[in-house]
Amino acid sequence: MSSDPKFAAILRRACVAILLAIGVVHAVPAAELTIRNGVFWKDTSGTPIYSQGGGMLKVGAKYYWYGVKYAEAVSYARAPGVFTDKPHFESVTAYSSTDLVNWTFEGDVLTPQGLGEHFDPDAWLGRMGVAYNQSTRKYVLVTQYSSKATGGGILFATADSPAGPFIFSRLQTRIDKLASPTSGDQTVFIDDDGQAYLIFSNNGDRRQLYVAPLRKADFLHVEAATNVHSAPGGGREGNAMFKYKGLYYFCSSDLHGWNASRSYCMTAPGITGPYSPEKLIRGTEADFSHVSQNGFFIPVQGSAGTTILYAGDRWSNFAGNGHGYNIWVPLSFDGDAPVFNSLSEFRLDAVRGTWTVGKGNNYLLNPGFEADRVRQTSVAGWVSSWTSLKGDAPIMNTLDGRSGRWALSLRHPGQTMGSAVQHVALPNGVYTLHAWVKSSGGQGVARLYAAGHGGAELSRALHAPMAQWTEIRLPRIQVSTGSVQIGVYSEGVEGNWLSLDDFSLVRE
Repeated sequence: MSSDPKFAAILRRACVAILLAIGVVHAVPAAELTIRNGVFWKDTSGTPIYSQGGGMLKVGAKYYWYGVKYAEAVSYARAPGVFTDKPHFESVTAYSSTDLVNWTFEGDVLTPQGLGEHFDPDAWLGRMGVAYNQSTRKYVLVTQYSSKATGGGILFATADSPAGPFIFSRLQTRIDKLASPTSGDQTVFIDDDGQAYLIFSNNGDRRQLYVAPLRKADFLHVEAATNVHSAPGGGREGNAMFKYKGLYYFCSSDLHGWNASRSYCMTAPGITGPYSPEKLIRGTEADFSHVSQNGFFIPVQGSAGTTILYAGDRWSNFAGNGHGYNIWVPLSFDGDAPVFNSLSEFRLDAVRGTWTVGKGNNYLLNPGFEADRVRQTSVAGWVSSWTSLKGDAPIMNTLDGRSGRWALSLRHPGQTMGSAVQHVALPNGVYTLHAWVKSSGGQGVARLYAAGHGGAELSRALHAPMAQWTEIRLPRIQVSTGSVQIGVYSEGVEGNWLSLDDFSLVRE
């Protein structure tokens, strides 16, 4: 290779240009990289990341991310839209990163071969974590395992390296002091002293939430559990824990299966309590945790502070909730209370432990109308209203999504007026509103508008027939009041309809 400095500089610039073009390197300030939600993430080789129901372990300066690869995840990422109700385990995957943005695939670290006789193609395996046991110098993977053929419980596998491979060690079929033998949803939490704990709800009674230490000698047994809370209603799932400024935060989601939900949290000065009353995490209610379910938390400790990342699961392949499997957002704190920042894009500096809102962030909540699990006349994140001479209300969401399952729908069951509005707080600046629209045409009034931003109302008429999804833009929205009202309004008669999906409000 030439030793000419000028040639070397040209070569470096060419390499960077290639990496930028294929998306491996992001054109952002040094050390600050962008996390984008609502897309299928890819590793440094350009291959989709398959990691669901997992956990994170930091070893030195490197983060190791573990999760499950399900067969259905691969097919859904290739052709989103068709969802299934039964997962098939392919492997536990591991990825590594020093910046939490660029992930290198370390391999399939637990495979059917590694499970040996405990592999059952119809078994459920997921909700896992990995901890390092200092006594045995082994990395221990702990996961839920459910099989009619071989029995279920907590499955343990060990490895000599965080990058695996992990080999089956034992299956624990009962945890002491539970109403029924084993766990519901679970994660692994590692305290400051290296002791690992299982954070979970009971399999039989999901209302009961527990903390249980892993056996200190080897982490290969879940010891007697402490019941730290009895939740209301049907119970909780997506149970996970983080520690921040000396407090333990036990967080969970509603019991909705694969679907997105709000998240709850309670705090205690000690890991087994007593815990404060459980409270809703503010910001998770408007779009059901950015259309995800509570997964695990990532403490990002840096030179300028600590950021806690909420790592949510979007079970798109089993609930059809749009694109992407992993939803990560930073938490803020109002005193001791966590606040969920529902961002589609943010920049993270893992060295400093800080974050900022991304330049391409979509400031609208539930813009694809995927948060609601059922047909409703009131859509999450939006304020809807209607007036009807018949007394009937237009359906506000239907299974007619451009991406994902759902779309906003104003269907007139007679002479009606209907609207959906979102009041958005955002920094002053210039924004563009995008929406995808289909329309029957013929409405007396049908329009998309932006108002209350400090200038004259801006709008686009939608009463022309649009049989196919059509992108409508409303540019140059000059916001000077720190907020804007985005809405759609329609007046029509029997047979008129308007469908909208995939809104975005992004700074120019």
